[in-house]
Amino acid sequence: MLFIILTICVLSIRAQNYQSSLVKELPGGPENAPSVLEVGNEKEYLVLHYNNATILAARFDNEAEITSTVQGAQVIEQRIQFRFEKETTVHALVYGSSEALAAETRGEAQDKLALVRTSHGLSNNLRNNAIYDRNFDWMLELPEGTVIKSSRKPNGTTQFELTFTVKNAELVFRPRYYQKHKNLPYFQPWTYQVYKESITGWCSWWAYFREFTEEDHLDLLEMWQKKHLADYGYRFIQIDDVYQGENDRGRENCEVASGYLGGRPTTWLDWKKDLFPSGLTGYVTSIHQAGFDPAIWMGCFFSDEETVQKHPEWFVHDELGNPAAAPWVSYVMDATNPEVVEALIRPTFKGMKNAGIGYVKIDQLRHYLYDNLHNNLEWCSERGVGPDELLRAYLRVAREELGDDTFILSCWGVLPESIGLADACRIGGDGYGPVTLQQYNSWNGIVWRNDPDHCDVSPNKKGKDIGNVKELEARQAMERETIIRPALASIAGAILMLSDKPEVYEDDSRIYGLRRSSPVLFSVPGQLYDFDSGKTNWLKSNERTDITTGRHPSPIDGDQFGEVCPYWLNEFNTGFENWNVLHRLNWSERNQKSLEPVVLKFADLGLDSSKEYLVYEFWSDKMYGVLEDDFALGELEPYGLESLAIREKLDRPQLVSTNRHLSQGAAEIEKLLWEENSLKGRSRVVGEDEYVITIYIPEDYLLHAAIINGEEAGIEQKGEVLKISYRPAETSSVQWEVSFKRK
Repeated sequence: MLFIILTICVLSIRAQNYQSSLVKELPGGPENAPSVLEVGNEKEYLVLHYNNATILAARFDNEAEITSTVQGAQVIEQRIQFRFEKETTVHALVYGSSEALAAETRGEAQDKLALVRTSHGLSNNLRNNAIYDRNFDWMLELPEGTVIKSSRKPNGTTQFELTFTVKNAELVFRPRYYQKHKNLPYFQPWTYQVYKESITGWCSWWAYFREFTEEDHLDLLEMWQKKHLADYGYRFIQIDDVYQGENDRGRENCEVASGYLGGRPTTWLDWKKDLFPSGLTGYVTSIHQAGFDPAIWMGCFFSDEETVQKHPEWFVHDELGNPAAAPWVSYVMDATNPEVVEALIRPTFKGMKNAGIGYVKIDQLRHYLYDNLHNNLEWCSERGVGPDELLRAYLRVAREELGDDTFILSCWGVLPESIGLADACRIGGDGYGPVTLQQYNSWNGIVWRNDPDHCDVSPNKKGKDIGNVKELEARQAMERETIIRPALASIAGAILMLSDKPEVYEDDSRIYGLRRSSPVLFSVPGQLYDFDSGKTNWLKSNERTDITTGRHPSPIDGDQFGEVCPYWLNEFNTGFENWNVLHRLNWSERNQKSLEPVVLKFADLGLDSSKEYLVYEFWSDKMYGVLEDDFALGELEPYGLESLAIREKLDRPQLVSTNRHLSQGAAEIEKLLWEENSLKGRSRVVGEDEYVITIYIPEDYLLHAAIINGEEAGIEQKGEVLKISYRPAETSSVQWEVSFKRK
């Protein structure tokens, strides 16, 4: 064999953020270098080595001419080209870590049918043409048309079988893909894991703003207990900007505080007695007793003039040498100063942790960075610390005290400086922002979890402005919005924090959608690009310090409103079954028209067009039948949503859908198998909520019996579609079995 490094180094000049040269890399990361090629003597196999490991082993039936070209010094792109004398099939194995995944790059498939894709488990979608390994942040792009079969090995690593037939082909290897190619210097995934649990619950802000009281809080808990929302997967109750500052009354504050007053530890730990007489302790206790987890909003601002005058050295200074004040954040605490940390920052987060808070939303971070630090770069330079590192120093103390098990949300706007320290980021301004979810879809589940802000399922108001909303206007809610609004957050794998007053949840018809949307199942992107890449493209080629105000949305903040992508594809590989759910949405803030009827091809969804599929629509409870090649959908009215389960047809009875969750089986089914002419399963069901399992029965089978939890199930059969139902008295896991006879 021959070990050959075939490289041509080409200098690539490209704009890099100021952070790139300042970031201190934590140990354990992979090398930022091209792969090393090993080519067989007969030139009929190729092995790629990277970071002291084999990542690809390929073989081919004919001799190949193989060349490798490397471009870039920091943003490295290695192009490996195959040239055969005749068309040749290439077989290869790619070896990845437990976090490796198959996905697609932007290309012909997206041109044919533009959609947003996510994967729950390993992906085998035929649109995939790339492998990405999050653990080591490398990406290998393959020719379009490559068939990739993903599998998990017993040791937890991931293996991909590749097949493509070409005469000429190119592989593209990109090390440090998110960190260098997407320009995210703090993306060091070998140092942290993405938070994978469902982030669902309720936030007080949009429902009440600053008029929320302990009585309102208890009313909300009573309603949520009554509606069993904990059993549906809703977890957190989060109080927002209203409770803080019992001991800040009457104190002098910064003139540009913009209503955000205080900042000492007592601001956050000693609550206003007139609004919340039971205080922080009572708040936490009441939430735990109701079956939920307590969450809290706080800000990184500091407006207390007495402290600033007494300890001016604790704060960032302006060009005149005075503590620098900026709107919304007032003064910025120097989180690199040990005195500041021990006096002002650490006690705040330690107090929250000791009180039992499990979720902390840290606000005003954009103003901390943009309005103050980015306008005082000289002070940062004199101290040898970048503005990004100062913000990270603050968040690092928060993480140290709150611990890895506490969920931290950075707020608001896209803040790459918080990567690896915050679990999620609110990527847009005030108000539920559906469009944000398609502008950062390639980040969700890889970099952090995306937060589109609170979700009011029955919206009766909206902001007149964007970003920091200061004025509101009334609007009329539509019944269909109660479904599409919570559903989209779940479909996208994002955060789903509701924010309506308790009376909204009284009517069961208004909470049907939110019940079917929770829990939010963790997913990774099916695409290594963003549906709308305008924001992330700006980030790749501009300086972060160019943004010097947080008053309005920045060039990288999510747009929130506009045209929502009409097609979202969730792929499920659960271990017991593989299927897809295609969601078709009609959500536009501008064009309130029905979507036209459409015919969609299975091939354009990345499915094998030679197969037959069972298609079932969740919200209308409609079986579309056994279909091949394509399927037709009718008009879809404004704010309409269709969730179509697509399962490959088998030659026996099989699951088609369940009614518990819009995933149609992934949220509640714990076990499923076909054995002795019976479908046997175990499902986690919700008390007093009828559970319906829909099954397809081929014409050569007959139903024999249906048993759930030891009882005869309700049975309804129309042709080849069988529904079995069961109303549980309590929330629990139940065994079920549906047996059949051959005709």
